[in-house]
Amino acid sequence: MGKSRNYLSDLMESLKDPDEAAEYLNAALEDGEPEVFLLALRDVVESHGGMSKLAACTSLNRENLYRMLSSKGNPEFFSLSTVLSAVGFRLAVEPKSAAAQKIILHTYVNQVRESMPEYALAADTDSDNKTEMLVRTQDNKEVGILDFDFTDSSLVLRITTDILIEEVKEAEIRSNDGQVLMGEISTHGKDRLVLLKKKKLFPKDVSQITLTMAHK
Repeated sequence: MGKSRNYLSDLMESLKDPDEAAEYLNAALEDGEPEVFLLALRDVVESHGGMSKLAACTSLNRENLYRMLSSKGNPEFFSLSTVLSAVGFRLAVEPKSAAAQKIILHTYVNQVRESMPEYALAADTDSDNKTEMLVRTQDNKEVGILDFDFTDSSLVLRITTDILIEEVKEAEIRSNDGQVLMGEISTHGKDRLVLLKKKKLFPKDVSQITLTMAHK
């Protein structure tokens, strides 16, 4: 499935922020596949004015840049370093234990479905709050569903990919109004990660979740 126009527009806007772009590139690098990183770097280039602007401020040919930042690209070290420098980044090496891995997740704009128990519907008249939300990584991979469990007033992430929830050490939840809450992490089963308890922060109110994973 291709990226939706709304998703691409939001992605381009977010990648203008250096911290967001760095997290996006690092997430792609962690994937371990060169083409994933090159396509992520191409997204960052597009958010900074595109290939024409990049070609104008470097000694690299625009057609060569398109080939280099493709799924079949194989850039030389100098070329890759030049492109990163042009968009405000640099190559670096650090020990694996130097920093914990962070996974940045975004709620998807499309609602999934109404799925609350009848007793919850009767107890709470704000039906919009009960809608689940898809959750995606910055490179558009769906990882799970964000839900609100009315039985214990908890915000729950149901993992549908290979993220090991037992390795999640912290969760930072950012709401649509800019509020930042630190999660109260606990696990229910092998695929349910409880992010917040006893707080009425509903899936539709969440804009971003940052998971901090255990050192590897």
